[in-house]
Amino acid sequence: MSSALTEFEHSYYIGNYMSGILYGVNLVMYFLTLQGLLRKNNHNSAKSRKFFALYSTVLLLLLTVDISVNAVWGELMWINARDQPGGVPGFIVTQTSVWYQTLGSTSVVAMIFLGDALLLYRLFIIYGSRYIVIAFPILAYLAAFSLAIIELVLAGKPGGNFFHGKTINFGTPYYTITIALNIIITVLIVSRLLKLGKAVSRALGRDSARIYTSVASMLIESAAPYSLVGITFLIPYAMGNSTAISFGQVWAKLTCLSPQLIVLRVVTGRAWGREVITQAQSNVEFMVGGKAVHATGIELQSHGYSQGATTLGETATEKWNSSTKSLGSS
Repeated sequence: MSSALTEFEHSYYIGNYMSGILYGVNLVMYFLTLQGLLRKNNHNSAKSRKFFALYSTVLLLLLTVDISVNAVWGELMWINARDQPGGVPGFIVTQTSVWYQTLGSTSVVAMIFLGDALLLYRLFIIYGSRYIVIAFPILAYLAAFSLAIIELVLAGKPGGNFFHGKTINFGTPYYTITIALNIIITVLIVSRLLKLGKAVSRALGRDSARIYTSVASMLIESAAPYSLVGITFLIPYAMGNSTAISFGQVWAKLTCLSPQLIVLRVVTGRAWGREVITQAQSNVEFMVGGKAVHATGIELQSHGYSQGATTLGETATEKWNSSTKSLGSS
């Protein structure tokens, strides 16, 4: 019992500590997103700006609820309950299903489904708005939602435990479906971006296409860290190992951070959008240095924004190494 208790406390402490760090990162991403939305040269429509602001704010509020609940529960466990009858073990047994813990678990589930909804939408956009691509992922999404409701109900009952008993019987398939869905979406998005990235690189050159084709771009657009950490949580959770608590807390924060990073890319004009995807699939002839080059490429005339040393405006001019290439559709 003491060994299992010690393992639980270590995992809970480490998870809380890592959560605090990731919460700080998410705060920075949130305010960068708001800053991008308030810029005068923001290319997003007023409707899109309102949506991104609301979406980001809701995610941050849900994350704040989760962080606060875990912090309060830890304080009550280690400080208030230490000298009470039963001590820390008694507190864990009797307070795991307390109402505010259920509230915290509900906030995590809400973040998961908001994040997965954004990933599904990005998958839809990146595959050229093809409904057939998201048909199966949507079914998995709905199935996971049903299991999540059952898990929350069981965990919130008196004597319920999020990591043991009947709850884990529904929790394991729920997290399996959710994380498998994340992995499938990640693989589909990465494979698609690798294919389209070649077309963009041929048309604009490797340096100017880097904002779309870099490794960081692939990881963020596909939410790869979210999927990978989900696997590290699922394995110990299914085994009933207490280390799942630390991995689970980190994964819960990534359910907010990963979609926030995607939103930030969209807001700052770095994300793959409908125009970029459509034009990357079309055969466009470019004039490079006075010579016509026919390639499957992309015209970025609709994106008038600056990033670093690269300016994408009406003439789709790219600059690097103090030289300039003009790309004009012929």
